[in-house]
Amino acid sequence: MHPSSSLAKAFSAKCAVARAHLRREMEARGLHQSDGWKIMETVRDCPGGSEIVMRPLHMHLEAPDDLECVVRIEEDTSIESNCDSPLSTDTMG
Repeated sequence: MHPSSSLAKAFSAKCAVARAHLRREMEARGLHQSDGWKIMETVRDCPGGSEIVMRPLHMHLEAPDDLECVVRIEEDTSIESNCDSPLSTDTMG
């Protein structure tokens, strides 16, 4: 398998875990998809790599400021994720 293909799969898998984690946290706070809550993803450059920031989004309601997941890919091909939430008790391995 080509190294970039392996890296892309690893990054995609880490993003999927982060999305699932964020969705669970949103549901725990009553931010249900059936009520119009979505996960918004933005990409930003940062020193040494790039990040995908995932946050709750609703077209008419304000999202909590303290609920997000960030998946970072470094130029050296390492991948990290960080989901900060007061409700979280698990880690994002």
